[in-house]
Amino acid sequence: MSDPMDAARKAAADEADRDRPGATVIVADDEESMRHFLRRSLGRHGFEVVAVESGDQAIERYEAQPFDVAVLDLKMPGADGIAVLERVRAADPEALVIIMTAHGTIRSAVDAMRLGAFDYITKPFEIDELLLLIERALSQRATLRENRALRQMVDNRRAYGGLIGQSREMRAVFQTIDLLRDSVATVLIHGESGTGKELLAHAIHLNSNRFNGEFVPLNCAAMPESLLESELFGHEAGAFTGASRAKKGLVARAERGTLFIDEVSEISPGAQLKLLRFLQERKYTPVGSSATMAVDLRVIAATNRDLNEMVSEGSFREDLYYRLNVVPVHLPPLRVRREDIPILADHFLQKYTESSGSAVEGFNLEAKMVLSNYSWPGNVRELENTVERMAVMHGDKELLDVEDIPREIQGDTGARWTSLNREPLPFQDASSGFERDYLTYLLKHTNGNVTEASRISGISRSHIHTRIKHFGLDPAKFRG
Repeated sequence: MSDPMDAARKAAADEADRDRPGATVIVADDEESMRHFLRRSLGRHGFEVVAVESGDQAIERYEAQPFDVAVLDLKMPGADGIAVLERVRAADPEALVIIMTAHGTIRSAVDAMRLGAFDYITKPFEIDELLLLIERALSQRATLRENRALRQMVDNRRAYGGLIGQSREMRAVFQTIDLLRDSVATVLIHGESGTGKELLAHAIHLNSNRFNGEFVPLNCAAMPESLLESELFGHEAGAFTGASRAKKGLVARAERGTLFIDEVSEISPGAQLKLLRFLQERKYTPVGSSATMAVDLRVIAATNRDLNEMVSEGSFREDLYYRLNVVPVHLPPLRVRREDIPILADHFLQKYTESSGSAVEGFNLEAKMVLSNYSWPGNVRELENTVERMAVMHGDKELLDVEDIPREIQGDTGARWTSLNREPLPFQDASSGFERDYLTYLLKHTNGNVTEASRISGISRSHIHTRIKHFGLDPAKFRG
């Protein structure tokens, strides 16, 4: 697989190719002889040139269709070079503008550079001088675009593959990802269904020195035992009925990358033995072949079951368990990192409103508190599905409130309050109780740090101060 960094460089280089001869140039000068000279000379060097006689025409043409470079005379009737520069930069902040000036107006040309012109050139000049300026401008923009593409790729890698959270539990997970950056050790992720185990595995891959290799997933729960060996190691033509042609296995695809084995607890005893041998030797033999092949890859496995308990029961091989459990990583359920719920809810809402064109801008405070107090047995997956449902069903509202939350979720949090009281509480009282409990939890978690509580909850500091004062809460009492 190609290196993603190389792909970023290639994308930038493709843009750079468009920025060199063959790129478009607009020339604005009120002297016909200069327009003719530049159109002919630049065209001879491969540029597509449009020449106009006034700044007003240059503005009109550029705003209709941006050019790669604008070469503008400083002094023209109507809109002069400075005015054109300002309008062009407003239309295209990356516009490359070169000002042509006479000796007596150099100071104005320098002022133009302060306004964003790339450079100026003094008349009379040789065409090679202008060509050099144009090439420098295009080269600089290509470099900036390449750097931006590379920074974006680094930022994407640092985003931990889509994992989101600011809780202490998730910060510990992110720290583990960073510690594994230069390691090839086998990782075993354990966590409940819906917590995002594949996302975590992908994040480990993206942040490792193998990120330029392929991330290859295998879900053992969805794979019949009869096909598992062939899927993993590949097969030769005629190896079994229906194998009309040779097939490359997932192990071979993951060369210099990562093989992710999901639901590893579901594989049969026979498949467990074959997987153990592969992990011990890092060698495999395609089905129907006599050739043994070595492979360089990283293995990450995941399970939502207690493999240690399965070992005790005799349903999972102890030696395989130890081979997999070199670096154990626990992905916590959503109910133990409740402060991440508002952040995740906002993220999913933005995701689905952008795709649907919904008018929804967010949740009100009461809705966030109800979502934060729900147990989420389906974890992040259930939260995402719930937010998508809310965005679809109530997309005409600006803010989603408690009444927009599915009844089964309202019922879960409501049951908590009625179980603590002999009579059901009025909604306002229950909502007030939610809010007080939520703020108390935030202050406990942050040791009374209101700024941190604001960051975690997404609620402004001033509003938190107002509400904790309303409930008679003292942040100082929560400081250790």
